[in-house]
Amino acid sequence: MRLISPNGLWFLTLIPVFVLMYILKQRYEERQVSSLYLWHQVIMELDATSPFQRLKRNLLFFLQLLILLLCIFALARPFLWWKNNNYENIVMVVDNSGSMSALGGSGKKLDEARIKAEELINSLSSGTRMTLISAARNVKVEISGSTDKKELLNSLKDIEPTNSAGSIEDAYSLVKAICDQYESCKVVYFTDHQLDMKDLNGEVVELGPERPNVSLDYIAGTKTGNGLKVMVRMTNHGAESTDAELCLYGEEKLISIKNEVLKSGETKTVYFDNVPDDNKYIYGELSKEDGLLEDNRIYSVTKQKEVKKVLLSTQQNIFLEKALNTLKDIELFKTLPDEQINEEFDLYIFDGGYEGKLPEKGNILFLNPQQSNSFFKVEEELTGNRGSVAAHAVTKYMNNSDFVISSFNPIEMPYWASPLIKIDDKNAAFAGEIKGQKVAVLGFDLHNSDFPLTLEFPIFINNLISYLIDRDTMANNQYNSGEDIDITPLPEAEKIFVKDPEGKRTELGSQYPVKPYDKTFSTGIYEIIQKVGDKEIERAIAVNFPVSESGSSNIDSSVNKAEDGKEADGVTENTGSKPGSMLKNSGGINLLNILLFAALLAIILEWVVYTRQYRT
Repeated sequence: MRLISPNGLWFLTLIPVFVLMYILKQRYEERQVSSLYLWHQVIMELDATSPFQRLKRNLLFFLQLLILLLCIFALARPFLWWKNNNYENIVMVVDNSGSMSALGGSGKKLDEARIKAEELINSLSSGTRMTLISAARNVKVEISGSTDKKELLNSLKDIEPTNSAGSIEDAYSLVKAICDQYESCKVVYFTDHQLDMKDLNGEVVELGPERPNVSLDYIAGTKTGNGLKVMVRMTNHGAESTDAELCLYGEEKLISIKNEVLKSGETKTVYFDNVPDDNKYIYGELSKEDGLLEDNRIYSVTKQKEVKKVLLSTQQNIFLEKALNTLKDIELFKTLPDEQINEEFDLYIFDGGYEGKLPEKGNILFLNPQQSNSFFKVEEELTGNRGSVAAHAVTKYMNNSDFVISSFNPIEMPYWASPLIKIDDKNAAFAGEIKGQKVAVLGFDLHNSDFPLTLEFPIFINNLISYLIDRDTMANNQYNSGEDIDITPLPEAEKIFVKDPEGKRTELGSQYPVKPYDKTFSTGIYEIIQKVGDKEIERAIAVNFPVSESGSSNIDSSVNKAEDGKEADGVTENTGSKPGSMLKNSGGINLLNILLFAALLAIILEWVVYTRQYRT
């Protein structure tokens, strides 16, 4: 037997105090008796005046002493340990992916996993080294090789649901590496997924049973003449047919309700017509609660900026084309310099010469212009040198750039423009705005420079295009919970904030590259806020529960076990495919509850003895 909390034995020092209180207790009572009887009693008391004689035949004393001892040993938490099934090292893997937010036998599966893991920790012998791992989208070692049970229990309580997609099998390589360090090691998985442990010595504590669940898997809106046509897809993951009431909201206003009946395993698509298109976002919601609440809502952002149309007029410019293709929020069109332009575009890029009429609407980017025009004058070609970057919103994040231009045409910069790149004291690039039309010029051929080979070139092109057109840098506005939100800052952005569905604002650094926002464990609408001067430019992002986590992942295994007659109380052991028991193989029994129950019985017995003595 071992003691989990041996410090509780310090309370044994109370026993001498308890005995002393009985010894010093006054037992005299004033009575009128016969003198002959009094002298007879005095003779009998001569032998009873010694201190320890007062404790003789005092049943209440021994009962109270027993109660005190039982309580003290209960505080020390004695553990009855048997050697044959004990492991010196235990690795516990707790699944905290999205499916663990579903309801199981008693509450959510993750809470059930915590309770069972806590039982396992308390039942292990002191001195056992324990490693705790959480597994969701990412695998994390919460605590490694610790013998401190309190520390392990605190780490277990700190494991939070992530609502993210993930496979617990991704933890295999990490668990295998940990187990290979020890001669005797056992792995215990707490999950609702089927799992192949391969060559690991361990068991799976499956959680359940599964509850009926209907999930919302997809939502999208298409513009029509009368607003939006919204499509919502739902799936019944339960074993029986069920009815579902689907509500569609525009922001927080109820738009429409539809009732559907879904067979077991059926996926159905529901359409809503004439949905107002003036809402920033829409979402569908199932009004009926089921086994997994997190997938009963699904969001979609509807009111975003339109994709910008960009025309590139060039013979061939591989560097520029590759840089433009990385911008997912623009639609790129190509033409040759001698072709006429008949359509309107948001941005025109003229690489080399262009002899046609310059557009009066839309912004313009000139690369290596060969002749002057109404915006600027081009001087004769000069031998180049090392380029220096001027301070500007376009050249943000380019302080360490180092490149050489072999030859260039100096540009006479107009009053309304600001320099971007200088060579010696000549302007090689500038940008500005005149009469509402933005114009930028690069007075050199990209092929005559190593600028496209530097790390700063994609940043420069991104900032330059963002300056010339009002881009929506958040090209992707749909994410699953647990995924990182990639943020491309505007060149003029001074500060960047993210506001989560609960309204909490988190400031991100504006230094390039901006670190992705990774706290997307709650589903809902997130706001990306970029502060430019006195303005705040907002973009909405929808974060939804991953479809892969909505299904009943261990139903099949439970059915198979029932058919084979090998139901093992939710525990499967890897040794010979035989059912096992987590508590049976964990190394012993905690005597805390047994001692407390014995103390309660002793208190009842002491009360019975006291009442009988009082009556007599």
